[in-house]
Amino acid sequence: MSENNEEQHQQQQQQQPVAVETPSAVEAPASADPSSEQSVAVEGNSEQAEDNQGENDPSVVPANAITGGRETSDRVLYVGNLDKAITEDILKQYFQVGGPIANIKIMIDKNNKNVNYAFVEYHQSHDANIALQTLNGKQIENNIVKINWAFQSQQSSSDDTFNLFVGDLNVNVDDETLRNAFKDFPSYLSGHVMWDMQTGSSRGYGFVSFTSQDDAQNAMDSMQGQDLNGRPLRINWAAKRDNNNNNNYQQRRNYGNNNRGGFRQYNSNNNNNMNMGMNMNMNMNMNNSRGMPPSSMGMPIGAMPLPSQGQPQQSQTIGLPPQVNPQAVDHIIRSAPPRVTTAYIGNIPHFATEADLIPLFQNFGFILDFKHYPEKGCCFIKYDTHEQAAVCIVALANFPFQGRNLRTGWGKERSNFMPQQQQQGGQPLIMNDQQQPVMSEQQQQQQQQQQQQ
Repeated sequence: MSENNEEQHQQQQQQQPVAVETPSAVEAPASADPSSEQSVAVEGNSEQAEDNQGENDPSVVPANAITGGRETSDRVLYVGNLDKAITEDILKQYFQVGGPIANIKIMIDKNNKNVNYAFVEYHQSHDANIALQTLNGKQIENNIVKINWAFQSQQSSSDDTFNLFVGDLNVNVDDETLRNAFKDFPSYLSGHVMWDMQTGSSRGYGFVSFTSQDDAQNAMDSMQGQDLNGRPLRINWAAKRDNNNNNNYQQRRNYGNNNRGGFRQYNSNNNNNMNMGMNMNMNMNMNNSRGMPPSSMGMPIGAMPLPSQGQPQQSQTIGLPPQVNPQAVDHIIRSAPPRVTTAYIGNIPHFATEADLIPLFQNFGFILDFKHYPEKGCCFIKYDTHEQAAVCIVALANFPFQGRNLRTGWGKERSNFMPQQQQQGGQPLIMNDQQQPVMSEQQQQQQQQQQQQ
């Protein structure tokens, strides 16, 4: 189980199942009563706030998690109202009453700072049921816990599964709609939408799985930019895939003539430009990619023309960004307001140029603007969407670049691209090796000063 659910809150009064994504993603349930006070979104009323296209159209009925097509897990329990002093080891001692535990994870509830919640996974459904019947409503340490079953998707946990991240979904797209859009592709396995379980509404993205890498690639190429319920799809590799076959797709991923991958570019003299929108392909072959010229202020980098045919290509080989975990991306997506689309990249070598950096950042989406501060060893990239910036932050955290490991975080959404906490004199929110936000020494000192005041 992963940490992509820290702000989702259990609505146990209705005894709704909670959601857990096999093999590891977990989600808390939606309230059955939309008017319930607990169903009001806090920070996690996520991606659909980025574009209210469907909300203002009375003909668009938002999809709901309760009818989203999930099945309940028979091995994973949600534990709510958990005392914050309880550790995973302590919780494990209590829940071993049911039998051997496969996995256990305590999450921070951002909607209720007084308690935590957890997910407990058993090897056998019988053991999970015993724990549910034994401990639900009982006092553990200082709190009476609320326990329920979890939802699970049909996504396979096999290493042979190839997963696609499908973004920019309309608010009325549910699991069935997403599945119907991809089910006719060979080796299709599953598809599901990620839900904001606080409100019961879609977060605006989902995942589709295939058993064949070729079929997944074909689905990505075929469906990239295609309309689904009134919005064009944006698709990216989401999980582990075989890197040994990259050469099979080299021509489709180069920044050269086809321009299909990772970045929208315009070249009036190039009829091969498919202008497919965002293809955030993490395994794009960048060895022969052309360097982009410095962008003009206020002009989207994607609107800049390609270098002329006579211009030499970049001689430097840029390393491939690592695969991103969809749960890690989800965690980062919800760690900043949806309006923020600027990623911060730090610890950049001072001799690195825009031509070195931009091809790397192009992997993750359409770049609206780019600010590079060589003397400070950092830059700010404003992407087209919140999701694109989140993928960049996750993929490049601790990524080796020209002898240094990059540091990443959210940048403040301001026209001058100042860091997220610049108004307080702080620094951008930095990611550590485990893709978790950490405070810098300066931020810690400022926090201590504020507490003393």
